[in-house]
Amino acid sequence: SELIRETLFETLKKEMPYCCEVRIEIFDESKRYLDEDSPSGSNNKKNKSMIRIGALILVERDSQKGIVVGKGGQKIKDVGMDARKKLQAFFGVKIFLDLRVKVDKDWRSNKEKLKQYGYM
Repeated sequence: SELIRETLFETLKKEMPYCCEVRIEIFDESKRYLDEDSPSGSNNKKNKSMIRIGALILVERDSQKGIVVGKGGQKIKDVGMDARKKLQAFFGVKIFLDLRVKVDKDWRSNKEKLKQYGYM
């Protein structure tokens, strides 16, 4: 989640709402994919590991969601591509990254939410 959050800060710079929380909802290492980079005509194509990650980006306001998503979804797409590259370098395998943005109003002032998100 920290690599995704870091990418949010790098991509959005001063626009970034500092009250973003990134929650990993899915981390599935069981997926495999057929290596298409094997030499053509080769019957030795191998199944390689892949990690599927589903992350939820929480913000406090609808206006913050608009900043993170961007016009036509372009900002969140950019964040996703950059974060996926970093995650692939970190894990050394192909990554499928699904990012979602959700408004959780005033979560930073809710003790139960702070506990749930690991701040208390």
